[in-house]
Amino acid sequence: MTLLSYLREDLVRLMKRREKVGLRAVRDAISAIQNAETSYVTAPATIAPARDVVAGGVMFGHAERVVTELSDTQMMEIARAEVARRLDESARYRELGEKDRALMLKAEALALGDHLDAYAG
Repeated sequence: MTLLSYLREDLVRLMKRREKVGLRAVRDAISAIQNAETSYVTAPATIAPARDVVAGGVMFGHAERVVTELSDTQMMEIARAEVARRLDESARYRELGEKDRALMLKAEALALGDHLDAYAG
């Protein structure tokens, strides 16, 4: 089981338990991983004239999505970066005096970190 599939299963459990903090953090980690896996080809097809390419061809104004699967290590790095980003933002909000937002971001970081530790352990 990959980290992405683990987080997707975890997402369902969090929705059933209505854990908003963990749900937000896990959902953002899934999005970050999927965004890292996805790139778009926006150049015109070069293998044949555009009129001859039916499926998979790219014409001007269109994009084809290309998904590259990441390793578990790469996925974990991305998810850990999400934890670090939340902690950094939490510190920044605390400095600005927005304690409620800072506490929410810190709680999300801790929740996501717990989910990642559960997967790794």
